[in-house]
Amino acid sequence: MLMHGMRRAGLLGGAAHWRRAGLLEGAAYWRKQTAADSVRLYSSWRDKVGKGNPWVSNKKKQGKDSVVADLPKSELVYGLASAKAAICQGRRVIYGAYVQSETAGDMSRDRLKEIVTLAAEHDIPVVERSRDILDKSINGGSHQGVVLKVSAYDAQRVTNISRVEGDSYQITTTMEQTIRQPRRRLPLWVYCCGLQDTHNFGSIIRSALFFGADAIVVPAYGAVKPTPTVSKVSSGAMECIDVYRVSDHEKLLDRVLNNGWSILCATTSKAGSGQLHSVDALPRLNAPTILVIGNEGSGIPDDVASLSSMNVHIPARAELPSYIDSLNAGVAAGTILSAIKFEGE
Repeated sequence: MLMHGMRRAGLLGGAAHWRRAGLLEGAAYWRKQTAADSVRLYSSWRDKVGKGNPWVSNKKKQGKDSVVADLPKSELVYGLASAKAAICQGRRVIYGAYVQSETAGDMSRDRLKEIVTLAAEHDIPVVERSRDILDKSINGGSHQGVVLKVSAYDAQRVTNISRVEGDSYQITTTMEQTIRQPRRRLPLWVYCCGLQDTHNFGSIIRSALFFGADAIVVPAYGAVKPTPTVSKVSSGAMECIDVYRVSDHEKLLDRVLNNGWSILCATTSKAGSGQLHSVDALPRLNAPTILVIGNEGSGIPDDVASLSSMNVHIPARAELPSYIDSLNAGVAAGTILSAIKFEGE
């Protein structure tokens, strides 16, 4: 049995083992707590990580002993790949790890051991829970035996991206300014403009990371967000790349154009403004670029299409029914990202 083997290996010694190791504080998350329990746990975690008690619900509790109102926002990241990426990347505060206490068919023994080992190395509390409890905690998602309690993904609002100077450029958000270096010869960003499907979004993030994109942008309202489901679909890629929100995409895109960037819109063969190229004959790009992927149904809105420097379409390889004229957004984005090359690469 997986858990027995992990215990013998010193990786999952049960509650007593983790208490002795100092890794089981806050295990009362999964049961109803008294106000005294909450205060005790809150004090322990506050001393360690400077935060509120992360193992208690974020919902406000009433009463003078409540310590929940000032808790940081948190969420549950699940699945082996997402959990490993979240721990290794260190972009989020990780309050604790829940691992399944019995073996199941979708659990990888070696990979689950790796998560437990990583958690111990990063001083992350580990708690065993039944599959039923883990299933309910994420509404039946495929957790593969591990769920992390983490701080919410911080998707800042981007307001400007500067001209590239030398080998770096500046990103301005409503919170800060940061200097970045592109992963490739020039920066490559992806703007998911009005995308609705979380699975498409997860697929795009994974492709973007794989093909060297630096960041993802989504509208601040009315579109997909960087959620735990998206992290799972992306196989943890969401934990490894910056995702920004934008309140006024027309203003942002106009600014980046003035800063020497190029806007590449994914379209059908019937494009609006800008040059139109087949993905098979896409020229090498000589400017930092934002690839725009539109809504699954309506595509790219006119105010964005009018700013396009270049349009790219993916030709079909055979005759299609009249009511099917394109790939889904996730597949289209991956295909185009794989074709993008900069001069000098």
